[in-house]
Amino acid sequence: MRASTEIYRLPDPRRYHGGPTDNPLLRLAQEDGVGQIRLREQIRVRIRQGGDAEILQALRCAPSCAVYRQLWESVCAASEDVLDSDEQIATHLFAIPLVLVAGAKSRVILPGAVPDIDAVCALLQKHGAFGAMRNLGLGNALCSSGTVERITPGEAFRWSTEFAASGVPRALEARAIEVAPGREQVHLRFLIGATIVPQAVAPFPEAAANIGAWGMPLTRLLAQQLAQPGLELLPVPRPPAAILKAAHLGRDAELGLSFNLFVSNGVRQFRATVGDPVAILAAHQAATGGAEIRVSLSSAFDDTLLEGFRWPLHPADDFEHTLAGITGLLQECRVSDIRMMATVMPDSLPGGALFIRVADYADHARAAAGLTH
Repeated sequence: MRASTEIYRLPDPRRYHGGPTDNPLLRLAQEDGVGQIRLREQIRVRIRQGGDAEILQALRCAPSCAVYRQLWESVCAASEDVLDSDEQIATHLFAIPLVLVAGAKSRVILPGAVPDIDAVCALLQKHGAFGAMRNLGLGNALCSSGTVERITPGEAFRWSTEFAASGVPRALEARAIEVAPGREQVHLRFLIGATIVPQAVAPFPEAAANIGAWGMPLTRLLAQQLAQPGLELLPVPRPPAAILKAAHLGRDAELGLSFNLFVSNGVRQFRATVGDPVAILAAHQAATGGAEIRVSLSSAFDDTLLEGFRWPLHPADDFEHTLAGITGLLQECRVSDIRMMATVMPDSLPGGALFIRVADYADHARAAAGLTH
């Protein structure tokens, strides 16, 4: 039997632009101590003055993951602290990520809105998801990750102001979900809302993070409201988060659950036919400029069997944490043969393949090693 995980590490395939820039936010993000305090202050000023372009430029020009993360965390913190000190109440936009696990024997279209959002609000308040606060508004649109990711810090600030003035959440684009027949699929949607609380009160109390108290009741309610004939649906809510943070947290939840389904289904299929699969991990640079980790399951006993999963990497992702989660789940599923490519691979392999079979692993490893010499 082959030894377990390869001793060398998977390389990080992301490319950070870096290079000279006159963006003052980027310079502050690379300083320690006082520079970090000034960075948050300067971002706060730009959020109030509509300086989204300068904030986004700094993120695009970040020379490393560490600098990108410092910038992004400062942007999120500043966006949650945009009120003047003499204001007594604060409006906080938030999003509840919903990871929807769906399966159907024939094509089904899930509507892009929750039929009875008032019942959802009542349930959240009944189970104390937002503590004792009652000034809670929630839109019924099931928003896609793209919609949430496009919200800029300046927009979040303006929408907070609008909410305080009008008392209703800003309408966002609802996105229907097409459930194709076949294996279970995972889809990510968000419910957008806002709370109005005294400035000294935390917008998301500990009760919000304690999803065990309200998560299952919300799952049951949403499953009832979104039910359709021939559809198997499991809505998995995640804790609410400030609007800018929510997209990344929801994305992590979606990828984690998708990969869990991929591994459990794939390993079961292999063991039912040819025995334990071999898992091969490779870091790829995509043709579109992005980067991802690809995981393939294959067998030396049947070259026709191949299952693949693509895990796209965000500039703010903790690469080592992501890799540990991937290998950890494979090991939990008792996949003992885990191999890793030691060099960054191109988007497509010779012949146009996207995933590496165990039969071709040695050839790809030798070719990749030759490119580094």
